[in-house]
Amino acid sequence: MYQSKGAFARLKKFLLFACVFFLSLGVTVFAVGWLVYHGQNLEAHKLDPHNKSTQFYDDYDNIMQDTKIHRVNVADMPEHVKWAFVCVEDKDFYRHSGLSYNRIIKAAYKNLNARRTREGASTITQQLIKNTHLTHEKTMNRKIREAALALKLEKEFTKDQILEMYLEAIFFGNGINGLQEASRFYYDKTANDLSIRESAGLAGLLRSPARFDPIRNPDNFNERTNLVLKMMYDQQKITREQYEVARVEEIKIHARRPKCDARMYITAATSQAIGILGHRPLSDHRIYTFFDPATQDTIQNVVTSEDYQIKNISGNTADNLVIVANPNGEINALFTNNRLMPTAKRNFASALKPLVVYAPAIELGVVTPDTMILDEPYASGDFHPKNHDGKFRGNVSVRESLAQSYNIPTVKILEYTTIPRAVDVGRRLGLPLDDETLGLGLGATGNGVTSLQLLGGFCALANGGHFTSPSFIKRIENSHGEITWEHTPPYQYAVSPDTAAIVTSMLTDAVKHGTARKMASLNFDIAAKTGTAERQSDTPSSNNTDAINMSYTPERVLLVWNGNADMKPQNDLPQGTTGGGKTTFIARDIMAKTAGDSQAKFTPPPENISAVSTSVDQQMTINLTGRVGETGAPNLTFNTETGKKYEIYRRIDGNESILQVIRPDQSREHLFIDKSAPQKRVIDYWVKSNDVTSNTVKIYTLDNINKDAVPAPRQSKHWFF
Repeated sequence: MYQSKGAFARLKKFLLFACVFFLSLGVTVFAVGWLVYHGQNLEAHKLDPHNKSTQFYDDYDNIMQDTKIHRVNVADMPEHVKWAFVCVEDKDFYRHSGLSYNRIIKAAYKNLNARRTREGASTITQQLIKNTHLTHEKTMNRKIREAALALKLEKEFTKDQILEMYLEAIFFGNGINGLQEASRFYYDKTANDLSIRESAGLAGLLRSPARFDPIRNPDNFNERTNLVLKMMYDQQKITREQYEVARVEEIKIHARRPKCDARMYITAATSQAIGILGHRPLSDHRIYTFFDPATQDTIQNVVTSEDYQIKNISGNTADNLVIVANPNGEINALFTNNRLMPTAKRNFASALKPLVVYAPAIELGVVTPDTMILDEPYASGDFHPKNHDGKFRGNVSVRESLAQSYNIPTVKILEYTTIPRAVDVGRRLGLPLDDETLGLGLGATGNGVTSLQLLGGFCALANGGHFTSPSFIKRIENSHGEITWEHTPPYQYAVSPDTAAIVTSMLTDAVKHGTARKMASLNFDIAAKTGTAERQSDTPSSNNTDAINMSYTPERVLLVWNGNADMKPQNDLPQGTTGGGKTTFIARDIMAKTAGDSQAKFTPPPENISAVSTSVDQQMTINLTGRVGETGAPNLTFNTETGKKYEIYRRIDGNESILQVIRPDQSREHLFIDKSAPQKRVIDYWVKSNDVTSNTVKIYTLDNINKDAVPAPRQSKHWFF
């Protein structure tokens, strides 16, 4: 009896605990859901990316292509066009409120049984959100945001409006976005004129545009089209007679691309205009851009040509992006098959090195192009960088390190410059650097950078050190013709003209005999840097996620990128697909067609900087190097000869002074530590001996100089390891 009462009491406690637990869990889930839902911002301009209500003008003040031809209207099109997409993508579209809970449960059950993700549960509403507001990465955070935004979308728009926006946002392969453009490209007709079989064919492309491509894989296309027709019949959206006729219908593929496709340029310009105007409606303004139709036509033809198609490991066309600008940051053309790429944050690998390592080191006087760096096994804590080929080359010059994109010397230069000082210069070049590590030397930033930010940094190098944020828009006028905003060229240096000229000189070597040597056949001045990002993996056969070429002439700056926008492993580039490969060939051809026989020349580097990467000027007898040492004080190192007098000079805010005079009793490397250096100042140092003057070293001191500390003894005659 007592045991029964005890057991009953324990059961009551357990049930009470369970009730409290599940009630608390329910309240927590509800609270989190409420916060997530109300924390998401539905941006209407992204849903209508081509902004049909606003007029855009090109660089010649001509009205750009009539973007109204891209709009589809569900009310005007035949019913079978609408149902082809609904049947194959989301048969419950007109019955759910943004999420299909039945599909979610079904997909979860199948995925659990398979112990991997085999089936998704995204509705048309969710797909629209994913394609316009979010990345394609498979993370729980992204899925939760997607669900919240889908619910909001359903409350603000009708089903037909959502379907219309979806049909304009989806990708149909061959660089084509939107049903209207797909209809024109594949069938040479409008969406309103599509037959049942033609509609089913386009709807079937969405699952895998490359696999079911009617141009390259006609058998797969026809098989997929028949499957969609069967789904339309099974769901009673077409009759038996219509089904039988459509099964045997013969359709002709035209594959006609618009001569000049400005849609993605208009999308990017719209986004910039919204940022400029804030809450003021775009429809009340005219947007004048830097768009050049001839340049757009050129890059489009090169990128979409059969010779330059880059495939991912699944055999589909890899994501791509091309942007052309002039050194003032004025963007003339843009082409991409992924609308998220211009603003997506990525790590562009070695393409960042000139901006975050070499320009800062040159600007601050840490190294010159001829400074020798020891390329050897290197480690800093858990960070073990390796060169791309796993080899070590002993002493290499800074010039060679950049041209050949050696990783270990680059990381050493960053370490010697110090991360805070490198970050400071990188920010002046427009990069949003924050809490960085030595991985920055390999182009790995903490939060990533956008392609437009990367472009802006290279525009500054091409423009003598002047920086401005890249712009699609020349000016904005209101309905009265008054200018409300205008792009202004820059007047303030991000880095000195000498630094820009020196880095440019080194990057021309990357073209002549470095990683961008596939551009060496061009007969005009050109500088370039390639980059390749490898998927982080424990296996030695990792695939690549990014291949990029940044190149510029005195008059033009070009970004060419191929890669994996959504970072799904199946969309990686095959190992061996690098920035110096086909991506550089694309850049070469675009430059050849757009720059022509350019006679413009780069500004030569200063005379006291050797322009030869393989040798050091023998006439210069004093080679000064400098860095911030372990104590925080500037360390100066220079070569001396027996019996000569050497004077060490310092200049701060225009005031010069001699810090030390020495007469060495033997030829050796001399180390001088400036313990009297003020904190957080830019200081110039140089050394004189009779009529010979060394190079000038510029050092930016930190705010933690320990004047009493004793530096660790040097282990080698080399100042850098």
